[in-house]
Amino acid sequence: MKIKRLLYTSSFLAMAASLSSCASYRASPLYNPAADLVQVDSKNEGVSIVSKTFTQYDCSKFLDRNVVAEGYQPIQIYIQNDSDKNYIFSLNRITLPVARPEEVAEKVHTSTVGRVVGYSVGSLILWPLVIPAIVDGIKSSDANDALDKDFFAKAAHDQVVLPHSRLNAIIFVPVHAYQPSYTITLIDQDSKQPKVFNVVSNG
Repeated sequence: MKIKRLLYTSSFLAMAASLSSCASYRASPLYNPAADLVQVDSKNEGVSIVSKTFTQYDCSKFLDRNVVAEGYQPIQIYIQNDSDKNYIFSLNRITLPVARPEEVAEKVHTSTVGRVVGYSVGSLILWPLVIPAIVDGIKSSDANDALDKDFFAKAAHDQVVLPHSRLNAIIFVPVHAYQPSYTITLIDQDSKQPKVFNVVSNG
């Protein structure tokens, strides 16, 4: 009986350690790809764009989740506006379908219910696991909240790119629709004239 109890104890403690190690969210801020910009073409009047397709390493570092495995390809977009004009940036003027960050975040949430249930089953045999069940449930919920806020903050949104300012954000494209080449159209806020950029995303 003692041997069995020790085996049960070691198994559930191992499970507890494994689960608690996952209930977190640690992502780095987006890096500034300004150094990757090529010389600005005069026809673009001081506006340049660089694009980067996230690798699995990038996903792990900047999003702390493998969103590609869940069907979404993150692409970082960096727009440098060194002109004296205001340009309107809109997601619907990108020739790639863009998923909402909330939708992507939901796909990579830590399963709070599943984790608590896993602990609860163990607590039927080892009552001390009730405590890590509560603690890990809270940590899991907090991690999901942090993830939601970070995905939303890093995602591109419709906005005006002001003179001598930068836009540095990511879009989430369904994997099946991803293409490395696409176009972004900016609208001059005053003249309403479109400015089309042919973009090639590097990896």
